[in-house]
Amino acid sequence: MATAATRAETTATPEPVQELYIVVVDNLQTPRGAITDFDRIDMAFQKVAKQRKWPVKVIAERFAANTAPHPLELRVYNQPLRQESPGDLTFRGWMTLTVGETKHDFGVLKHQYYRRAGEATDDVLDKVFLGAANVAADKIQPILFPQLGGSKS
Repeated sequence: MATAATRAETTATPEPVQELYIVVVDNLQTPRGAITDFDRIDMAFQKVAKQRKWPVKVIAERFAANTAPHPLELRVYNQPLRQESPGDLTFRGWMTLTVGETKHDFGVLKHQYYRRAGEATDDVLDKVFLGAANVAADKIQPILFPQLGGSKS
């Protein structure tokens, strides 16, 4: 009997993975490098979702103005990074989360990172965007994954 129960557990179909679309709207006039803000936002949200063990597949899209709305979508209106005080780098972005027909407006989210002397620019930029993704995730998690508890940052 134990063997039959074990087989039933292993043959059970896994729960389908939700897809969370991250739609990034940013300014075309900003300087473009090998790794853009869009790429960094994508990588940061991929990392945060994995660290927090969210049961979603994160799919990032740039602009997406003429696409059909997604059932689960975080829209990020990205602003250029700024230095607000000596030694910091600040991310600002207006973010909205749409779950089906319900829209959650998080307003402009901000994350400041204070770089260390000699820290590589790419590392600084990765940390700025990862911090911003964690700020957003702290707002997303209670809505999408209340069973996971509070923030995991």
